[in-house]
Amino acid sequence: MKKLFINILVLIVGFSNVSIAQQADYIFTNANIITAASKGARASAMAIKGGKILFVGDIKNSLQYKNEQTKVIDLKGKTIIPGFNDAHIHPNPETNFNELDHVIKLDTVTSISSLIKILTNKAKITPKGMLIRARGYNESKLGLEPTCTILDSASIKHPIILTHASGHKSVVNSYILNINHITKETPDPKGGTFERFSDGSPNGICKEAASSNLTKNNAIVPFPEKSFDELLANYRKYFNTLLSLGITSIGDAGADIKRLKFYQTLEAENFPIRFNIMMIDRLLPEMEGGDIHHETDSWKTLSDFNDASIAQSETDFLRVKSIKVFHGNSLSGKTCWLYEPYQMVNPSTGNYDYYGIPYKRSQEQLDSLFLAIHKKGLQIAVHSNGDREIDMVLKAFEKVYASGNPLNMHHRIEHCSVINDRIILKIKQLGVIPVLHNYINELGDLLDPYGEERLNNMFATKSFIEAGVIPALHSDAPVSSYDPRIRWESTVIRSTSQGKVLGPKQTVDAEDALIMYTKGGANATGELAKKGTLEKGKFADFVIIAENPLTIQPNQIHNIHIQQTWVNGLMVFKSDE
Repeated sequence: MKKLFINILVLIVGFSNVSIAQQADYIFTNANIITAASKGARASAMAIKGGKILFVGDIKNSLQYKNEQTKVIDLKGKTIIPGFNDAHIHPNPETNFNELDHVIKLDTVTSISSLIKILTNKAKITPKGMLIRARGYNESKLGLEPTCTILDSASIKHPIILTHASGHKSVVNSYILNINHITKETPDPKGGTFERFSDGSPNGICKEAASSNLTKNNAIVPFPEKSFDELLANYRKYFNTLLSLGITSIGDAGADIKRLKFYQTLEAENFPIRFNIMMIDRLLPEMEGGDIHHETDSWKTLSDFNDASIAQSETDFLRVKSIKVFHGNSLSGKTCWLYEPYQMVNPSTGNYDYYGIPYKRSQEQLDSLFLAIHKKGLQIAVHSNGDREIDMVLKAFEKVYASGNPLNMHHRIEHCSVINDRIILKIKQLGVIPVLHNYINELGDLLDPYGEERLNNMFATKSFIEAGVIPALHSDAPVSSYDPRIRWESTVIRSTSQGKVLGPKQTVDAEDALIMYTKGGANATGELAKKGTLEKGKFADFVIIAENPLTIQPNQIHNIHIQQTWVNGLMVFKSDE
């Protein structure tokens, strides 16, 4: 009898504890929930408590988690999706045109005359000798590639630098050429090119390594320095914009120690975005006047990790366990290194013999760097676009994994653009994660020189899925828009702004694209156990949208109405609509 009494008491206490633990803060009912756990996984109700998902399933069973404090929200058929994860972005807070350090956006500029007008107006309010910066020019929109002569017509009393839409080449005016002593006699640097007029003089177009450090010159008047608090306020504003678009996690693809302090401060004040930081030794060109980030001292970054200048972190909101490495050039800038020539005339020879710009690091140097990072227990996130570059990366990864992998590290290839079946097989065998571009709607008109066959093996979402590999998707903003609806749509329809479909063999449906933009992003940082899908026990990071994104016309995905964004079980954005 005593034993029976004890058993009954245990059951009562246990039931009581379970009941308390399962009282939901919120229950969402009558919802179209796309969980992204697997294709076709759906639910109609979700309960959350303490920042995590308590239940996902049908309405009837969800109500067992309700008590008098629970808020039940009837969504009346609206859709819930996981929060977007932009796995590779370059946060770049905006400033006003009249601020001296403003970087002019050129993505909507469609003529040389408009370009000159904007630069001339900026010169009028800028002290002589101070840098004028712009980014995102697209020669296909402008009608031609700008040169130093064109920029000189805006000002010869200011240094002017325009960064290409790809971020991997720049055009400068004569002021910058002169203070850097770049002349007919200046040789091309290893890993870069100074383009030239017919007489051999530089025309201002500087590709890859040739763009490095052009604005690090004492002859340039420095910008007024902004305080930490001023810069932090700009970052808050920028990240709140991302939240309004349903982005709940990001990967900063190249932060230095200075920028890491912003993230550490944001985490300390409980800012509601989950940050994955890929450390690099210096800031990116958008933040540093246009200098190309072609070659960075990754050994110095690794040394900073070793001497604790960079503190490793793996909290729920701040992950600092990755190093960004460059081993490759640009896709839209047409500088990545290929096995077969581009379908374009080589400006140096006049023939169809242009293969891109070879990367200046040798295989042995790459192997050594990767092995050192891997042994430190850090994730490698390597920028690589061309098939010839990617093969070198995979050879290095083979040696890395042959050395042992006690921490089960899954390294990444950022962009991983021009591939083939052999590369896909090797990526799957090694467990490497491809982080893919999807910007055809914005920059697709720059990709024609790759030809039909390579376009059908570019941004290979379909091929990777069929091979059983989950890629992550990213915007690479400001290379393309960080609005995930635009990126989502572009992944599905792969159509240029003129309506031409590039690489139709790689089109996927809206659900596949969503899974890559949510589950794929979490997988890329080894955090799939706690986020990326709407499943019991995972973070309550989700987005409520008005439409069913899987039934609307694919070319209308960019118009989806984002009504609420929730992070850690709290609503952090609500639309006024």
